[in-house]
Amino acid sequence: MAVFNTVGGQILELSLGGHQIIGGYGGQDARSQVFGYTMAPWPNRLDGGSYQFRSQNYQVEKLDADRNAIHGLLLDSEMEVVSHKKHSLTLLYSFGQDPSYPFALDLEIHFELEEDALLVTSTATNNSGHSIPFAIGFHPYFTLGEQFEVKSDFTHRIEADSRMIPNGETKISGLAIDQNSPELMALDDCYYGSDEVRVTTNHFEYSVTALENMNYFMLYRPLTKVFEGSSALAIEPMSHPTDVFNSDISSSEIAAGDERVFSYEIRIR
Repeated sequence: MAVFNTVGGQILELSLGGHQIIGGYGGQDARSQVFGYTMAPWPNRLDGGSYQFRSQNYQVEKLDADRNAIHGLLLDSEMEVVSHKKHSLTLLYSFGQDPSYPFALDLEIHFELEEDALLVTSTATNNSGHSIPFAIGFHPYFTLGEQFEVKSDFTHRIEADSRMIPNGETKISGLAIDQNSPELMALDDCYYGSDEVRVTTNHFEYSVTALENMNYFMLYRPLTKVFEGSSALAIEPMSHPTDVFNSDISSSEIAAGDERVFSYEIRIR
């Protein structure tokens, strides 16, 4: 069972194999916690809400308290339903109207539900007539329960300043945290070097696996309530790291007329 919202390509609920993986939202403001939304055309934060592309400066008007533009432009955007079947949903959004990202790009998101998995496949098609930057991320929150373990074979953690803008990286030998880990309360970090995050709870185990062109994971432990009666963790597969439009915008470019596929999978074990 899965529940979606056409605003922001949002995943609201997900049950696999008879277990609830993503519970219904139990907080005060789903948008402020980016509950289940798709982050595009950049994931996470954009420093100062500005970037330069082809010698042209672009500025996002709406900034947070740290003067960052956060989580892209889809959070308030209604996506078109292209196809809706019993076990699948395809949504479409056409970028190009916002002056901070005036590039003609079609983003199609396809959700395919199986008994034991949800496959999310996004296709970005550049209709601009020249190469353009594009990056994407997803912000699902997963249920943990009272006892849990989160593991991955990550090789690097990206360090960030007080405004959550990357300023370096550290080599690590994997990640392993549980309900007693002291770093859990301040967890808000980006990692790379592994394509899978595994979560074990009291009753079941599931994984979030990056498939095509998804090379980074952001892990975020919210300090406020997200689910009713259960703790939560955001496990966010991303195509690029935070602030990529300022640090390495060329790595995000899609050539004129080309398309790029980004996909990930949530699977119960």
